[in-house]
Amino acid sequence: MSDLLQLLFSGLAQGSIYGLVAIGFVAVFSVREIVNLAQGEYSALAGLSAISAVAAGVPLLLAILLVVPLVIGVSVIIERVCIEPVRRMTPLVSIILTLGVSTALKAAMLLIWGPQARGLPPFPGRDLVVAGISVRSQELWIIGIAVLVAVVVIWAYEHTLLGKAMRACAEQPVAARLVGISPRMATMIAFGIAGLVGAVAGVIGSPIYFSSWDYGLGLGLKGFVAATLGGLISLRVALFGGVVLGILENLVAGYIDSGYRDAVAFLVLLLVLLIRPQGLMLKASGARV
Repeated sequence: MSDLLQLLFSGLAQGSIYGLVAIGFVAVFSVREIVNLAQGEYSALAGLSAISAVAAGVPLLLAILLVVPLVIGVSVIIERVCIEPVRRMTPLVSIILTLGVSTALKAAMLLIWGPQARGLPPFPGRDLVVAGISVRSQELWIIGIAVLVAVVVIWAYEHTLLGKAMRACAEQPVAARLVGISPRMATMIAFGIAGLVGAVAGVIGSPIYFSSWDYGLGLGLKGFVAATLGGLISLRVALFGGVVLGILENLVAGYIDSGYRDAVAFLVLLLVLLIRPQGLMLKASGARV
């Protein structure tokens, strides 16, 4: 029983990272139906940048506070340079464009930081043993920060005037323009949110899962799979999907074989596409994965 609880808790921490990345996918797709395959690279870039800042003598907290806005800026620049000039953007075109951006970011990170994986120092705290379960303080930080950021983003999207404007651009772009809401500005803000959640995922996960130039590839894939559970339009289901995926991976690794861990994401994606391509929503939507 203790082994099961241990796997569930570890999966919850890892799934929280996936959930944040999934929120980034949904934030962009729900506004302009853009599949941003560079989402995972934001996490790798944030982790590696923070590691360099700490190595240069910058305190950990200050390094994080500097790196997160940096990655948000990179995400917004990508939108301005690569996405905004394209007049007829389709999901397929967005996949091609952002795949190129992702490749360029990975190449740049490889040149700057090299192939070696590294991690940030653990956040302050003591590891605990509760009912036979080893609880690492960093996992508590991951779960707490991920939940806090996710709740703030979801609340802002659902209850603030800016969030309602972004939803209007997604649901009725013509009507949004008529009342003075700019779809271009909404897209830029969505990319900013994607950069925020990606950067947070990268820095809080780095002490345990490490950061490397190719870290974003697998993380982006699993975040995308989690996002498809909500049809790429539900922030809440995307977060839930990330947690479920993280738990499933740990259960498979613990009870079957660790070599099958990464296959879980592909299996989940296949099942979603075959059984319910609109995602786990109560009602089918016009969006399709």
